[in-house]
Amino acid sequence: MADSKEEEKRSLEEALQREIVQCYVLEGHYPDSLSYLEEQYGFSYDKEQFFVDYQLLGANIMPDVTVIERKN
Repeated sequence: MADSKEEEKRSLEEALQREIVQCYVLEGHYPDSLSYLEEQYGFSYDKEQFFVDYQLLGANIMPDVTVIERKN
């Protein structure tokens, strides 16, 4: 089961990176928040399973994103 959780986490991290880059390509800047990706790009994830820390460093600097598995 630990392997499947790790795979889910890795998949979420990869999906986030794709969405962030897609936003940059289409709009010329990185999304200012995770909620922006959710509202404008339809990004979603299981918030009960994972916590995502999204730190914008600047309009033209890739945000610092950390995905943490929540312990149930």
